[in-house]
Amino acid sequence: MGMSENGTKDQVLSHLKVEFAVKQKKGLPFIMASTVLWTIMLIAFLTDLNVSAKNMIAMCCSALLMPVGMLFGKILKVDMFCKDNPFSSLSVVAALNQLMYLPIVLWTMYAVPDKMIMVYAIVVGAHFLPYYWIYFSPTYFYASIIIPIVSLMFGIYFSQIIVCVAFVAFDILICILLCLENKQAKKHLKAIANKE
Repeated sequence: MGMSENGTKDQVLSHLKVEFAVKQKKGLPFIMASTVLWTIMLIAFLTDLNVSAKNMIAMCCSALLMPVGMLFGKILKVDMFCKDNPFSSLSVVAALNQLMYLPIVLWTMYAVPDKMIMVYAIVVGAHFLPYYWIYFSPTYFYASIIIPIVSLMFGIYFSQIIVCVAFVAFDILICILLCLENKQAKKHLKAIANKE
């Protein structure tokens, strides 16, 4: 009886997760927004502005992630809030988690301005980890490991421009992989619905 109940709970949990992943398109609108904003940061770092101004532009871009993500959500017809699914609250907590590390980025902005974009890239990359579980997404799992390591290495040995280029490239790759994952998730959700 207990095992049967656990099996049912696992099935319900799995169904809710897949349903949420499909409705949210696995966070694709926000990765698309990130691609646009990191491209703007890259353009800023290619200019002759001083490093403080470039870092300030980067911080302003980070503040625009939510509204630009919502815009892409409307274009892709994504249910951005999914109020009927409990995983909606969890994804918000996972997104807000990176705000806890914002003081480190701000400290770097003033103490070691030449390394600010590297630290920011590490924080953003690492915050993808919970989405591996929320969205059943190996893309987020590998991104959460690879992006911080590559950002650290590029930030130490190369310029902030290279870190920006790498992040834009990662974002584009993540978008492509999420599109592929979304197709699989839709098929999986249909299979679950047919069983019911």
